[in-house]
Amino acid sequence: MTDFTIDLPSKLPHAGTSIFAIMSKMALEHNAINLSQGFPDFPISETLIDRVHYYMKQGYNQYAPMPGVPVLRKAITAKALSTYGLAYDAETEITVTAGATQALFTAITAFVHRGDEVIIFEPAYDSYAPAIEACGGLVRGISLNLPDFHINWREVEAAIGPKTKMIIINSPEIEFLIA
Repeated sequence: MTDFTIDLPSKLPHAGTSIFAIMSKMALEHNAINLSQGFPDFPISETLIDRVHYYMKQGYNQYAPMPGVPVLRKAITAKALSTYGLAYDAETEITVTAGATQALFTAITAFVHRGDEVIIFEPAYDSYAPAIEACGGLVRGISLNLPDFHINWREVEAAIGPKTKMIIINSPEIEFLIA
């Protein structure tokens, strides 16, 4: 038999196992409640199963449009308006994704090119750096300050340079910037 071994070097040789995989394994080993991921601790709703079955039988079993099903995008704009008082255009400002990690990867790959710098706040979600690096970008980490993990905006200002393409902010502190 012929050996078809192919050397496929990783674009991300330093990316390890995700924190979610590590914590899920530990929770299982120690019979602990897993708070690292959104695992439901309840059975799926029979109503939901029935609705999915109904719509699949109606022929809604193919890929959705790239930005998402229009009725869902309109419902999202209505929810944002009623909950937060924020008005968005469902056609041009709402995109439905398969999850946060996919949305982040899509946004990063759309804007970051080789040599671009991206500022992230550390500790950071473990998908930021690999996505940036896969695009040839350079991660510029800024540590959050203890004890309340606040952002030192002077440090951010000093880190911004001509190659800075993006700053990823995942913090409730951003609310205070907008207000």
